[in-house]
Amino acid sequence: MTEAEWPASQAVPPGPPPRKKGLVPALRYYLHFIRGPFAFIRQRFDEYGDLYRAENPDGALYALRHPDHFREVLMTRADDFSKKHTALESLTQVLGDGLLTSDGENWKRQRRMVQPAFTRKRMSGYAAMMVDETRAVADEWHPGGEVDMGREMVDLTLRIVCRTLFSYRIDHKTDQVARAMRTLNGAQATLNLTPEWLPTPGRIRANRAIQLLDSIIYDIIEQRRNATDTTAQPHDLLQRLVDAVDSEDRDSRLSDREIRDQLMTLFLAGHETTSHALTWTWYLLARNPDVEEKLHEELDQVLAGRRPGYEDLPSLPYTEQILQEAMRLYPPAYVLARRADRDTEIGGYSVPAGSEVVLWLYMSHHDARWFPEPEAFQPERFQDEAREQRPKLAWLPFGGGPRACIGQEFAMTEARLILATLAQSFRPRLVSDDPVEPRPAITLAPKQRVRMRLEPR
Repeated sequence: MTEAEWPASQAVPPGPPPRKKGLVPALRYYLHFIRGPFAFIRQRFDEYGDLYRAENPDGALYALRHPDHFREVLMTRADDFSKKHTALESLTQVLGDGLLTSDGENWKRQRRMVQPAFTRKRMSGYAAMMVDETRAVADEWHPGGEVDMGREMVDLTLRIVCRTLFSYRIDHKTDQVARAMRTLNGAQATLNLTPEWLPTPGRIRANRAIQLLDSIIYDIIEQRRNATDTTAQPHDLLQRLVDAVDSEDRDSRLSDREIRDQLMTLFLAGHETTSHALTWTWYLLARNPDVEEKLHEELDQVLAGRRPGYEDLPSLPYTEQILQEAMRLYPPAYVLARRADRDTEIGGYSVPAGSEVVLWLYMSHHDARWFPEPEAFQPERFQDEAREQRPKLAWLPFGGGPRACIGQEFAMTEARLILATLAQSFRPRLVSDDPVEPRPAITLAPKQRVRMRLEPR
C-alpha cells in the first residue's frame, strides 16, 4: 500500500487493545515481547497493517514498517519529530549527550564540529591504517585454528576506530572494553525498566562498565590535553574536538564531558555496529559457499594478492553488495525511534504531540514486497537494476534524512577493506552447523558465539 492509498478520513490507525495500567500487565507484556521480539512485532504488522497504534498507560506508540512512512518521519516531516524517545533513555545513560542522543541546536553544534573528520577526503588516510590493523590480525591467525569471530571483529574494529580517530593504541585494553560493551548491551532492559536510583544487579554491572569506559576515555583526553609538543599532535578527530571552536560561536568550545560523550558514542557506534555487520557477514558466507566463491573471484581478479586500498573500492562492487545484504538480513541498528514534538500525521493518520514513533527497519528489510524470498542471502539484490525496483528507504541501516549516520562512509570503507583483506587469505568455516540467532538489544548482535575454523585459501 502506498502513502496515497491510506484512508485519510480515518483519524486513528488500527492497533491492539489498550494495555492496562500496573506493574503486572507491564511485566506480562514485556515477557511476551522479550521471548521473541521480531515474531511479536511481525504478528502485529500482519494483523493491523503497515502502521499500527498501541495505546499504553504512558501514551500512544505508533509502529511503522513502510518506506513511505519512514520518509515522512525522517525527511518530509522531520521537523515535527525529535529523538526524545524512551528507547533512548538507557542509551543516554551510557553515551551522555553525544551526537547520537542529542537534539536541536546542541546536535547541530556537535555535528558541525565532528563533520570534518568524516569527509571522503579523510577516508584515504584512514584506509591505509584500516588495512594495516587488519593485516596484523591476518598475521596472528593460524591456518586450522579456531576463533570467536564476533570477538575478533570487535577487537579489530575497536583498534581501528581508536587509531584512526584518536591516534590511540588500545591493544592491551580491548578485552576490558569488549566485556564492558557486552555488559551494557545485556543490561539495556534493566536500564529501561528500573529507575536510576534502584541498585539492581544489572544496573550495578552497567555502572561498573560505564566507569571502566570512562576511565579509558578520560585518560585519552587527559593525555592529549597535557601533551607538551603541540607540533607533533596528530590531525585526528580527537584533536579537532580538543581544539574545536564553533564556526557560528567563536567562544564555544567543548568541555571534557562533551568530548567524553562524543568519544563514548564513537566507541559504541564506531566499532560495535561494524563488528556485528562483519560477524554476520562471515557467518552468511560460510553458509553460502556459492556467494563466497564469487567474492574470491572478484578479489583475485582485482587485487591479485596485493593489499587493497581506498582506490580499489569502486572496483569491488560484489564485496560491497555482500555487506549490504548482510546488513539487510541483520541490520545492527534494527529500529529508529522518534517522538512527535507537535501534532502531525503519518500516512494520513493523525499523530498527537507526545506520541512515540518506532520505525522498524528490520521489518522493512524482511518485507517480501521489497525483497522477494526475504530470508535468502542474495547480494545481487543490491545491483543497480534491482535497487531501482524498490523504494529507496526500504533498506536503511544507517538511518535517513538530516539525522543519518555521520560515519556511514567510514563504516562501509572499514567493512569492505576488512572483508577484502581477510578473505584473500582465509576461508572461515563454522565449527557448528547450528544456526546463530540474532539478539536484539542496543544493537543486533549474534545471540550465540560464532566459532569459526580458519581454513587457508
